[in-house]
Amino acid sequence: MTGKFLVIFILILARMTQIPAFASKGKDYSEELERLDEILSRKEIYVQYLKDRINILKSVLDEQDDLSQIYGINMRIAGEFRSYSLDSTMAYLGKCRSIALQLEDSVKLIETDIATAEEYTLGGYHLEAQAILHRLESEQIPQSLRYQYLKARHNLAGELMAYANDNRIFKEQAILRTVYRNALLAMAGPGTFDWYMLKMEEAVQYGRLQEAKECAGKLVDVSEEGSHEYAIACYHYQDMLGENAPLEEKMLWLIRSAYTDVMCATKDYASLNFLASDLFSCGDIDRAFSYTADHCMPDAIFFGGKLRPWQIAMFFPEIGKAYQDKNTRWQRSMNAMVTAMAALITVMVVLLVFIYMRQRVLDKTRKALQTSYLAIEHRNQDLIEANRKLSDLNAKILESDKIKQEYITLFLSILSENINTIRQYKNHVLKYIRRGNAADIVAEIEALPPIDEDITEFYKMFDTTFLNLYPDFVDKFNSLLAEGEAITTKGDDTLTPELRVFALIKLGIADSSKIASLLHYSANTIYNYRAKIKNKAKGDRAGFEEAVKTI
Repeated sequence: MTGKFLVIFILILARMTQIPAFASKGKDYSEELERLDEILSRKEIYVQYLKDRINILKSVLDEQDDLSQIYGINMRIAGEFRSYSLDSTMAYLGKCRSIALQLEDSVKLIETDIATAEEYTLGGYHLEAQAILHRLESEQIPQSLRYQYLKARHNLAGELMAYANDNRIFKEQAILRTVYRNALLAMAGPGTFDWYMLKMEEAVQYGRLQEAKECAGKLVDVSEEGSHEYAIACYHYQDMLGENAPLEEKMLWLIRSAYTDVMCATKDYASLNFLASDLFSCGDIDRAFSYTADHCMPDAIFFGGKLRPWQIAMFFPEIGKAYQDKNTRWQRSMNAMVTAMAALITVMVVLLVFIYMRQRVLDKTRKALQTSYLAIEHRNQDLIEANRKLSDLNAKILESDKIKQEYITLFLSILSENINTIRQYKNHVLKYIRRGNAADIVAEIEALPPIDEDITEFYKMFDTTFLNLYPDFVDKFNSLLAEGEAITTKGDDTLTPELRVFALIKLGIADSSKIASLLHYSANTIYNYRAKIKNKAKGDRAGFEEAVKTI
């Protein structure tokens, strides 16, 4: 009876935990999807990198008096904002245009207008872009801007083709796009990113799909991994794979394109949108909904483009409904599980009563056999002694594990205490602000002790804890260095900055930006420390950090 019930219960659980269709796919696909989730969770970090670059440019801008220099820096800032915020890009391009008018520099004025038209095209404001480019037809375009002008016209023609409802307009724009493409091909250097993009477009137009796929592959080859061009190349490569290609392979390239977009702080993108749609088709409704609701739609709205939110809204309701239906089914499954668990508990109670009754019978039998066991007991003494020694050894092992557990508990306790402190201080600040006592809270914040003391205390705690876990780390680390290059610490429980960097590497944290964030150093400082120590390595420099991990 019990066996049959357990089988039924397992079948119920299996039904309630169905695996999406994509879960059985290849290892590379799963790893890349997990990497995308991890990068999306750190999206704001990459946005901050962009803001830091822009702030550096702004600080340089504040020190400039020369209008030409100010124009160039404003143009660079607009370029940084290009795929992040349409409004910010337009604001800086507007500043560039004002400066060009002040300088009465027709070349700079045309350059700004071309860049503005390109951004309007990117944001879906085709009429505005068309008006600017139409106005430039009467201008004498300098040779230095000829390529950029033709590229802007080519991109606009492609966009107008994509959204044309009238067949006549579609054909007109197709002809114009071909003309501009041919002109660009004559000017673009063979083997460059733009050249392969144009050749791919040409191959698609004339039905040479294999050639188009090869060009898309070349796009990936000539793009630096992690760059905005790499994201574009991966997107086009999956598109050129064709309808007959395995969905897993296409999604793999969409994933690479999507997480590269995130790493570049791009807000106007297509890859994650299409990936969410494909995941929805594969049954991964949770991810599809999360990508669309938490990233695609908010990013599209933030960028300020006109067409991207509309594109997302086309399939978002379908994903939202499926997500709601899935939650409803999950609730029903949970109710069924509760019922099944109640039934299982009832059966277990009955079994316990039965076992208790059987135990009473066994107790009577055991008393009859007790006399026979006395003779065996003497022979077990040796085994008991061996077990005692083994127990002592296990106790030592448990003691070691307990020490490590205490350190982990210490870290978790500190983290929890920090969270509580932040929460309390947040409430404290809100109380002052709601009362209108902002000046008091400013005075209180200014009276706080310097953060350097907290950092010093953090270093001390980290050094002590790490050296308790790895007391011979410094000696073994110095054994990896060339003679005369050993690092001397100030005390038995203190590490130098270089040793802290390699202590984190020993703990499995190898990314310089992560180490810099944890130790409150700059990324450049971390790089210099790593390079400096590796130059002192006794053996192979390339394998030095791997050797540290094995200490």
